[in-house]
Amino acid sequence: MRRSRFLTGATALGLASCSNSGGSTGTGALPPVGVMLGHVADLRYGQVQVPVTGNGYDPAGDAAALILPGTPSPATSPIPGIQVLGSYAADERYVIRVPDAWNGKLVVCGTPSFRSEFANDAIWSDFLLANGYAFASSNKGIPYNAIVETVAASPNPNLSFPIDFDFGASSSASGLETLKFSFRFGALYPNKKPISGWNADMIQLTQTAQAYLTANFHAPAKTYAVGLSNGGAEVRSLLEARPDLVDGGVDWSGVFWSSARSILDYLPVFVKAMQAYVTSGFTSPSAAATIQAAGYPADIKTTSSAHPSVWFEYYSGQASFYSDLTLFAYALLLDPAASSTLPSTATFTPNATNPVQLPGTPSAGVAGLADPQVRANYVPSAAARTAIGTFAHTGKIGKPLISIAGAADMFITAANNATPYLNAVLANGKGSMYWQYLVSGGTHVDTFANPTWGYGLQPQLPFAWAAFNQLVNLVEHGATPAGAGTQQLVSHPTDIHANARSAR
Repeated sequence: MRRSRFLTGATALGLASCSNSGGSTGTGALPPVGVMLGHVADLRYGQVQVPVTGNGYDPAGDAAALILPGTPSPATSPIPGIQVLGSYAADERYVIRVPDAWNGKLVVCGTPSFRSEFANDAIWSDFLLANGYAFASSNKGIPYNAIVETVAASPNPNLSFPIDFDFGASSSASGLETLKFSFRFGALYPNKKPISGWNADMIQLTQTAQAYLTANFHAPAKTYAVGLSNGGAEVRSLLEARPDLVDGGVDWSGVFWSSARSILDYLPVFVKAMQAYVTSGFTSPSAAATIQAAGYPADIKTTSSAHPSVWFEYYSGQASFYSDLTLFAYALLLDPAASSTLPSTATFTPNATNPVQLPGTPSAGVAGLADPQVRANYVPSAAARTAIGTFAHTGKIGKPLISIAGAADMFITAANNATPYLNAVLANGKGSMYWQYLVSGGTHVDTFANPTWGYGLQPQLPFAWAAFNQLVNLVEHGATPAGAGTQQLVSHPTDIHANARSAR
């Protein structure tokens, strides 16, 4: 298999938390299925040993893809403790860390996208361990994130996303489309890993971590759940289905699953309209109006040729091809009526006008979701809505929940995810235990807040940490944050704050 320099470190960034860095391809060993545990000198990200990279599995890259480069760790000194790597079923892997200075409490983390059990290492693990919490995270039963390979090399091309943007093409190098690259997803091959199973895994992770702590130390005094994107969706589902297992949760840019409207409804509108928007040089009023009518925030544009538009970053500006790739993967995962036909000999002819930023034309035999125009016109079937209904969010939370969402999230948009979840919570009379914060200038993952891109966006990680501190203050010290049951716009992490009423 030929390896492109443009995909070094790239990953197939499915729903919820992706960037232009992350997974990789290779032939290294996959992680063990048995339990491994031991005391280590330092549990911090970048210091603690994690399994080797290979076969679409990249523990360190998964974590790095979710944090703005240069973000300082909140753990300023080594954290000695125990790391446990284990598996409670086929493909179901987890990591548990317990600092020597354990405070007696546990935090379980929902994992975004198709990422590994180590995806939360940079954004959550150091913060929690430095504050004394035991940490647990899983891979949701997905054996690997994605493998980058040619269409011809795929064991089942009909489940692979063919790259139809000639990203990286130059006078001296071929682009990804010309090289016939594709993404093979661990959530689809060799077996589909349904979202209902992700939610069951979150329950299993919580029970496994609690059982481990009880058997080896003592039962955790408190258990909290946190998660980003589809990891945030897992937190919501846990607090709805098994609130007895936890004391509260934080969801960050959480996906809202509803049979009436979901990402399968609004992503195709975006993907289709972006073709006209890019063609117009990011100026088409009608395309922009269509996108905003689908629940997207207004675009943010610059004069930079490399980073002209935030919408563009989520379409074809990054090698993850965020929205197009996610539409493909989740339609195949969720819609029994959806299909993709990609012959092993398939090719895509680069777009004659704009080969890098616009999709090319497939060769004969390419059909269904492998065709970019079919994706642009996709409408979820009745069967897809029925499938989503089996794990849809209800809003019937049984423990306190704090949500943060980005006002400039062009992927898991607030209008399509945060706001309808708030409405579901209110419809079930649970507003008194729910707080929702809309972060001004916040986008989906913090890597998109890179200041050199010129969009003026800000990282949400400090807001996520503030939300967790507020949750603990609320649960353990009787704090009464203002604005329960409402959506509050915040500009600084200190806006998410509540003093303790009294210690108890």
